[in-house]
Amino acid sequence: MTSKFLTRNGEIYRVLLENTDTFWLISFDNPMERPFCVTASELGSFYRVPALKDFSPKEQDLSSAAQQRLALIQPLLDRNMEAITDRQLRLSIAKDIAKQQNTTPRRVLRLYYRYLATGQVAFSKNREVNVNRTYEWAIKTLYFSAKRFSLRATYDMMLVQKYTDSSGKLVENIPSWSSFRNYFYSRNYHKQPRKLIARSGLTNYQRNERPVFGSAAAWRNVPGSYQMDATQADIYLVSRQDRSKVIGRPYIYLAVDTATQLIAGIYVGLECDESAVMLCLANAVQDKVEYCREHGIEINANQWPSQGLPHEVITDKGTEFFGPRMQELCRKYGVEIQSLPPFRPDGKGLVEKSFDLIQQRYKPLLRGKGVIEPDAQERWSTDYRSQGVLNLDEFTQIVIHCVLYLNSGRSLSDAKTPAQKWLDSDISLLDVPVEELYLLSLPREAAKLTRKGLRINGLLYVPTDMDGLTLDKTYDAAFSRSDLSCVYVLLDDCSFKPCWLSPHQSQYSGLSQPEASVLKQHERKQRSMARRQEVAASVESIQSIRQIVRDASAAGSEKARQDGKVISENRSEERDLLTGESIVSRPVKKKVLKGGAANG
Repeated sequence: MTSKFLTRNGEIYRVLLENTDTFWLISFDNPMERPFCVTASELGSFYRVPALKDFSPKEQDLSSAAQQRLALIQPLLDRNMEAITDRQLRLSIAKDIAKQQNTTPRRVLRLYYRYLATGQVAFSKNREVNVNRTYEWAIKTLYFSAKRFSLRATYDMMLVQKYTDSSGKLVENIPSWSSFRNYFYSRNYHKQPRKLIARSGLTNYQRNERPVFGSAAAWRNVPGSYQMDATQADIYLVSRQDRSKVIGRPYIYLAVDTATQLIAGIYVGLECDESAVMLCLANAVQDKVEYCREHGIEINANQWPSQGLPHEVITDKGTEFFGPRMQELCRKYGVEIQSLPPFRPDGKGLVEKSFDLIQQRYKPLLRGKGVIEPDAQERWSTDYRSQGVLNLDEFTQIVIHCVLYLNSGRSLSDAKTPAQKWLDSDISLLDVPVEELYLLSLPREAAKLTRKGLRINGLLYVPTDMDGLTLDKTYDAAFSRSDLSCVYVLLDDCSFKPCWLSPHQSQYSGLSQPEASVLKQHERKQRSMARRQEVAASVESIQSIRQIVRDASAAGSEKARQDGKVISENRSEERDLLTGESIVSRPVKKKVLKGGAANG
């Protein structure tokens, strides 16, 4: 059994099997969980830890009960490699054992998983290992922190957080103060630079006080390696549909090449998720001349020469960089993600500084236009939300101009611009169609295709044709939150088919989701006002009719029973009366007699 151990998010895993492209792991901290498989690209999110104690038991050192438990799972151990990788086979063998030994498959599998994870067949972990790990946690979390706990206070807080029950009482068999103190001094935690760390905090020491040699660009001077991160811009924007509506602060994503400091890709929008990361990478692949032209800016190819997908992405542990779409991208194109430790922005200093340079460039020019000043948190400060004048398109244009300056106008220490260094370097990037990245970046929603179309986000979309589509079938549709003009239906052959907004909802074309929400709210108010006017008109009409009826009833008289013949005569008299009134209104022609004299 292998002795290689990895960690991720504070949990330790044991490597069971290693192949060329796949690795089988099991949790050392939670040995009741079954083994699982990760790919070589997914393994980048794990970190190697020193090998733990070899827990492989020697049969002669085991108790009789432990020997019986080991014999119970022996059929699984005989086919260990197959049992690890084949869940159905593992379950089948466990059922056979349970039937023969008069036990349950669950108990068999629990013993087997614990043996794989720890090398033990008992249902309790090694206490010494657990205690030492608790000591490590207390020292790193409490003692080496800005709180500056004393060693005794660290021990007391460890007992409070790790050795008390739900009622706050200490449990039995707690570690002693002398044991904790001896562990601390035996590992030289009291010596330099540990004292400095204790005063300033471990994170602060690593970021601000540790020895630093070289430069941020040199530590990872690998062609085709991008640093990526996001920030929320210090400015409030307004809606493109209605400038009286404030839509909040936009997000900016950047992808900066470590070798040349060139900003290779950007995203400016209202999203801060995996889709935004994918759109930033799609921009890195896109032709920048065409991209700038879409925003009304004309450039030449040498001003922004990057075009392609990087081989490596250096970023922090943000969840948007490790979502299913990013994992799919890594598997499909071989992109590696280099994850930095938490609270260590100095590992991607180029992209962090690029954010500062961009905001330093536009903020002095936009004072009083929605830019957030340093006094935003002070009492009686200006409400900068009310000062917003720029919409998302206009702010994107400003960011593009800032990026163009940083890429082709700013000179570095070697008197070259990042664009010149890029053109002089032999950088090999992955050639990927930008459409694939764009469609891969979009969120998806299940929708049923009816005779009226697909209803997504309250809007109706219709395909241009029915090739590959079937009525009354549910499809996964990808849509953009920044542009609701079109959605893309995922077909059975993994291709995408565009569907456009229905003509009667064309007013939402080109709008983002927040902007569409504003417009929908406005339309709801208009419809409410129209309905109120309709009701008022209806009430007025009813009142007029009732008044006519009341007047007629007041002018009427008692009527005897009348048969059809009498009604017919009355109808004839009424018709003659109406006809007579019409005749009176017309001039009467005189009859002329023979001889020229008029009659009467």
